[in-house]
Amino acid sequence: MEKTVSMRSVIIRRLTLLVPALLVSILQMTGDAAEKRTYTEIVTVKIESDEYTALSKAKERAKEEAIRSYLNDVYKDRTATLNLSGDDRYIQDMEVVESVVEGFFSKELKARIRVTINEEEVRAYLKRQGAVTGRNEERRIIVMIIPGRMDSGDASAVLDNIRAEIRNRLTAAEYTVIDSDDNAVNETLTEEADYNRMVQHLNSIADKLADKGEWLVLGKVDTSVSPNGSANIYRAMMTGKVVGLANRDILWEGNPDGAARAPSSEALAALRQAAIAGGNSFAESVVAALDSKTLVKERVGDRFEFIFATGGNYGLERKIMKLLKEDIKGVKNVSRKTGGKGDMVVDVQYIGVIDDMVDFLYDNFQKDADFKRWNPIKQGSRVVFK
Repeated sequence: MEKTVSMRSVIIRRLTLLVPALLVSILQMTGDAAEKRTYTEIVTVKIESDEYTALSKAKERAKEEAIRSYLNDVYKDRTATLNLSGDDRYIQDMEVVESVVEGFFSKELKARIRVTINEEEVRAYLKRQGAVTGRNEERRIIVMIIPGRMDSGDASAVLDNIRAEIRNRLTAAEYTVIDSDDNAVNETLTEEADYNRMVQHLNSIADKLADKGEWLVLGKVDTSVSPNGSANIYRAMMTGKVVGLANRDILWEGNPDGAARAPSSEALAALRQAAIAGGNSFAESVVAALDSKTLVKERVGDRFEFIFATGGNYGLERKIMKLLKEDIKGVKNVSRKTGGKGDMVVDVQYIGVIDDMVDFLYDNFQKDADFKRWNPIKQGSRVVFK
């Protein structure tokens, strides 16, 4: 009898130790499962050189399709504004379940690949993007990237990779990126657009997009291939500039590029690498310029031109100048360009958002019988009160 009681005690003690351990294991497994979302993608790629290269392309495509499926499942309402491409940071694990070579003369590799999404990294990306749109509505940047000379490779793939790299880099730097996903930008930006012509008409483009953001990034991509020993050098050469939409100041101009060395059999993969490197270099230059210019802007402000229909009335002009110089916080300098006969034109250097200043003037003008009839019309960095 004593032996039986003793055995029961041992079993109870062991269960007491075992149950918490099992619970911990179950909770850990549950937690891991909550963090993992796995997709099995079936992709087919043409074998242009060897099976290894084809399988690498299949993996890249599987990553992109898995991320696209994940976004559609989890963030369906935000899919149109997200572009995570096939970035490795958003992939937790990948396994080739099966791969088969089919065809005789034109061979293809068909692969079934299991991809696990790194949801923590995706959430971190969304948090950065959400923080920007939630807190810093004044850090909106419009990105317009167009093709230049592209004699080799897949132009659309090169542009997509560059645009994705620029979007990711600017978003990580806490800028709200507005690009070809936006209807207004897409109407202005066409694949047949010419960079030099767009530069010539930069003011009219800026007028169309002025209410969309604070800065415009305009860029062109040229690709080139040059022999280098037994391989080729593939380049994605960028030309671009950053323009302040409020004052049309050129904040940056440059020609960064990206390069990759590979045999001709791996041309598309090499062009993709060059595009990613070029896009990253371009975005880093833009961010560095914006960060430094933004500090200057916070100290000295932006220049704006205000036009008032005073009709040469000295009393009205004096009243407006007094309001501009003494009553508006953030105004650093006011200078009259013309006046005395027709409209009065005034240059104003102002630290802040132009809409705030226009609202302030409008509210004050509503209290004055002489100005109450005026309606402000914004034209980029110019505001007309008539």
